[in-house]
Amino acid sequence: MAASVVWIDTEHAKIFKISSDKVEKKEVKLHGKSHSNNNQEAHKDHQELQFFKEVAESIGHVEELLVFGPGMAKTHFRTFLEKNHKNDLYKYLVGVEPLDSVTDNQILEASRKFFKKFHQFSHQF
Repeated sequence: MAASVVWIDTEHAKIFKISSDKVEKKEVKLHGKSHSNNNQEAHKDHQELQFFKEVAESIGHVEELLVFGPGMAKTHFRTFLEKNHKNDLYKYLVGVEPLDSVTDNQILEASRKFFKKFHQFSHQF
């Protein structure tokens, strides 16, 4: 099994490619900050869209995709995938779960627990 796990918030994402023999990690950060002006909301939306595009490109090919994160960024990213990657990344999405800011090892442990439970449930049918 090759899975990708994304932990995402509003400013950065950690992407883990997990295979049977190794774990690879990438990080993507939001570029620039919103400035106070009349177009602030449009600028923020554009930044978020560019950030999500960069995260999706960094994920690459997956067999299973799990997204973690605090707040609403994980849900917004799921919606982005549904609208823009329905035929590739989105169809491999197996979960979107809350997970506060934690260490890499805690993200990987939460991933192991999720996939163990997910695979037990999916193989019962």
